[in-house]
Amino acid sequence: ALTNLGRYGNSFGQSPRKRAQWTEDIDPPVKDATRESVEYLWFVGDYASYNPSLSELTAKTAMVLQKVGVDFGIMFKGENHAGNDVRRVGEEGLFEMLAEKNIKALERCQYQTIITTDPHTYNTLLNEYPFAEPQAILHYSELLLMLIKEGKLKFTNPLDVRATYHDPCYLGRYNGIYDAPRQVIKATGCDLVEMPRSRDLALCCGAGGGRIWMEEGEIDERPSESRIHEAAALDNVDYFVISCPKDYTMYQDAVKTTGHENDLYIKDLIDLVAEAL
Repeated sequence: ALTNLGRYGNSFGQSPRKRAQWTEDIDPPVKDATRESVEYLWFVGDYASYNPSLSELTAKTAMVLQKVGVDFGIMFKGENHAGNDVRRVGEEGLFEMLAEKNIKALERCQYQTIITTDPHTYNTLLNEYPFAEPQAILHYSELLLMLIKEGKLKFTNPLDVRATYHDPCYLGRYNGIYDAPRQVIKATGCDLVEMPRSRDLALCCGAGGGRIWMEEGEIDERPSESRIHEAAALDNVDYFVISCPKDYTMYQDAVKTTGHENDLYIKDLIDLVAEAL
C-alpha cells in the first residue's frame, strides 16, 4: 500500500485517471474544481474513489448534493491520498510529499469551503496540513445539518425505523464532532438508540492507524464484530448508521461474519437522507 501511495498517489495502485470513474453515469456531470469555480470542493478520498463496494454510495452522495442545489466539484485526477494514515504508521516523508501535492492542487482551484466524507481526510486537512491561508473545512455531516437548518434540505418521506450510530474515531474523539451526525439522523425521522459505548467511549472499527492495509491473523473477534454484537443486542434496531467510508467497508463485512446481515443494515448518513427525501 505504501509503495502504491508513493507511485500512484493512492493505496489501491490504480491510475490517477481512474480516481473519478464513479462519476461517469451522473447527469449533470460532477464539476471539475480544477477548471471552474465552486462553492464547495469535495475532497473525496481514496476509499470512496477506488473501492468498488463504495462507488454506488459515492455517486449517491454526489447526486443528493446536486438535488438539493449544492454547488460543488472535485479535483478528479488532481487529488492524492490525504495522508492521515500514512503519518500514523510513521511514514513522515511520504505524508509530506502527499500533502505538498494536494496543497498545490488545491491552490489551483477556486472554492470557499472544503468538504470531506472521510473523517481520516477531515482530520489531517484540518489539523496537519501546512496551508498558507486558513481553510474552511467541513465533514459532510456538518454540511447536511447546515442545509437542514437553512431549509434547503427538506424531508418528505420520514423514516420510521430505529437506528444506532457509530462514532468514527477521527470525527468523534479526535475532533469532537458528535452532535451533527445525530441531528441529521433524527431529522430523517429515525428513532436514535445509543449503544452502551458511544461518543468518546466508542470503539474503533479496526481500520484506523493504517490497520486497514494489514493482513490479519487468526483472531477470536475483530473490533468490528464486537461492535456489531453490541448494536444487535439493542431492542429492535434496524439500521447501523456510519459516517466514514472505512466504517462502511468494515461493518458490511462484520454483519456477514457475525450472522446479522438480515437483521441489521449498514447505512451511511447519505443513505438515510436519500431515503427520506
